[in-house]
Amino acid sequence: MKGLDTNILLAWLLRGQAPLHLPGGPYRVSLVVLAELLWVLRTHFRRPRRELAEIVQLLLQTSSVSFDDETIVKGALRDFRAGNADFADFLIMRDNETAGCTTTLTFDKKAAKHSGFTLVAEGN
Repeated sequence: MKGLDTNILLAWLLRGQAPLHLPGGPYRVSLVVLAELLWVLRTHFRRPRRELAEIVQLLLQTSSVSFDDETIVKGALRDFRAGNADFADFLIMRDNETAGCTTTLTFDKKAAKHSGFTLVAEGN
């Protein structure tokens, strides 16, 4: 198995260079790379939420691509589709949940609308 960096996934998504053409698959996408990928697509390429969700779904369906924990990615995707927070926020919350955390503390009011987060008042 070979790990994929964010720039490889960006090339695949933006230029149509499929990971299947890379040497030595299958490929692993870390949770950090997935979060960075969606951040770059949202901030630098102005991709809408709907498209970001479709990209995550596409990666989940690509047989040559695997994740650290697919359950975390699928849960974050469901939350992202239903909520207002960034995908990375939901990915962090789901990862914390899997690690046994009872909640994820945040200053982010959008994220705190989800039951997996607890809003902390700034200045505390």
